[in-house]
Parts: sequence; structure tokens; C-alpha cells
Amino acid sequence: MYTKNLKLLRKRLIIKWLLIFLFTVLWFLFFSCKNIGRWNEVLPQSQNDSLLQETNEAEICFFIISDFGRNGYYYQRDVANAMGEISDIYQSPDFIITCGDNFQVNGVASTTDPLWNTSFENVYSHPSLLVDWYPVLGNHDYKGNTQAEIEYSKISRRWRMPDRYYSIIKYVNDSVKARFIFIDTPPLIEKYQKQTLKYPDASKQDTVEQIKWLKNVLKDAKEDWIFAFGHHPVYSASKKHGNTPELIDKLKPLFEKYGVDIYFCGHDHDFQHLKPLNSNVEYIVTGTGATVRESNTNENSVFSLSEPGFTLLSITDKTLSLFFINKESKARYYFEKKID
Repeated sequence: MYTKNLKLLRKRLIIKWLLIFLFTVLWFLFFSCKNIGRWNEVLPQSQNDSLLQETNEAEICFFIISDFGRNGYYYQRDVANAMGEISDIYQSPDFIITCGDNFQVNGVASTTDPLWNTSFENVYSHPSLLVDWYPVLGNHDYKGNTQAEIEYSKISRRWRMPDRYYSIIKYVNDSVKARFIFIDTPPLIEKYQKQTLKYPDASKQDTVEQIKWLKNVLKDAKEDWIFAFGHHPVYSASKKHGNTPELIDKLKPLFEKYGVDIYFCGHDHDFQHLKPLNSNVEYIVTGTGATVRESNTNENSVFSLSEPGFTLLSITDKTLSLFFINKESKARYYFEKKID
């Protein structure tokens, strides 16, 4: 009797563990297949051309680039050439936004630093790129003279950086407006505050005041589109840096509460589109302006790709189209979002 009961117990345990294993496999397949074909998906050439052709009808078009200041090396000039080529074939940008690390690897020393020419002016020289540039600061910029990047706005016709953090409004058309919010992320992160020799300007910044400013800007924002830009990711699947806990704590609640549509950043050197579960915010990583690193995916990933390039956004009335463009001027990813 004892032996019979023991065999029955073993049989039930085996069945139980088989069911648990089967459920685990099915769960994994379900959540993996949701994104199958979206990670590292290459758009067909015909679709690449037709989608980009539609940007000619956009009422506003702009480029985003990050982690690019490399004296023209490490694919920086290739990406710059692709920006010019896309402008020639399709639509020129109305303006360009940078997500920091404008000058690798130690920022600039002054407004007359030769890096202004070798890493910026002489690289992005295509006529279509001689438009307004709206930068933010990255951690590598904080290794140098960050005030010089602000002061350069008084010298350059196109470098438009009025302060470390700021906000502007652009009209898409007579009835649709977009707000652009530029955030100074390095001082919000503890390690930069502590390493005063390496990042001398970081600990001097009033982070409480910046968060207060950001909250007020978002609270008062009534525009149809709200975009935020910073250097560091809130979320990232990269093995190099990944999520930034301080920004998840400080920025994410404000983004969710006040309806930010997309947060753009760099720091991790790849293309990423992330959308955490139950979040209304799209998180875009575009740290691909020069050298890139291996990409990765996690539970928040929609798309991930390691190629040098830049991000193109076009808005037509109430539809936003986002493209990841590589250094060969090919659209590698397309995403569309509409105003609710």
C-alpha cells in the first residue's frame, strides 16, 4: 500500500512539474513572439523609399543626433553625410536636436576650442544642416567647460543653447503645436555629483531647482505634442549602461503624470525604442552619431539595433513618423504615433 501511494505521489509530482515547464515555455513564447520581426528588422527597400517619401509632405521635420563629437572619425562624418543625403533626396530638417556628448571625450575648453571646427562646424557642413541646432549636455561634455557650450550660442548662427535646461515651442501648423523640453541629466545622477575632479561642473548645479522647473513646464504645457530630451536614458536595454535609477525616480513620474509623448536620449550607443508595460511614454535611445556598441533587448524593448546613424521625425497634422536612419541613408526602423 505504501509503495503504491509513493508511486502515485511521484506521478503527480512529475505531471505537476511538466505542467509548470509547459506553462513557462508558452509564457516565454507568447511574450517573445509579440516582438518577433520587430527587433533588428530591416525595412524592405520599397517600403524604405515610400515611407521616407511621405516626409516631403510633413509640416515639420527634424533630426536628432547624439554621442557624435569625434573629430569626424568613428563614422561621425559618414552619419553627417547621410544626414545631408537624406535632406537632398527627401526633406531638409527645419532644425536639429542633439542629446549630448557633443564633444568626445573631454568636452570643450572654451568657445574658441579647435573642437568646434573639427567636431562640429566642418563636419556638419552640408547646406541643409545649416539650421538651428538645439543641444543638451552629456557626461563627456561635463568633463570640460560646460558654460562654453552655452556661450557658443552668442558666436554661432546655428548653435542655440540658451541654458543648461530650457524649453521651446514649435508650430506644426495653425492649429497644432509641439513643445520641446531639454533636460540637463548629468547633475541628476549621483556618480557625476560625487566625482568632482572628473566632472567639475556637475556638483555645482541646483538639481532641485531643475526638477521644480521641469514640473512647472510640464504642468503648464497645453501643446498637442510634448517631447523631452536628455542625454541619459530613463530606460535602456543596453548591457553597457542600461536603466538610470535616478531618472526613473525623478523623471518618469513627471513624464507619466503630465503626458510626455516621447523621451529621447543617447548615452548608450545604439538605436532603441522601448515601451514599458502600462506606460504611455515612448522611450527612444539614439546614441548612434559616431561609434556604436552591441545592442541588446529586454522586456521593455520594441526595437534595438547597433548601427551608426540618426533619428528623423516628421509631423503631418496629427501624425508623427519616426525613422532610424543608418549611415548608408537607409531607414532601418519606422514608428508612427497619432495625437489622441
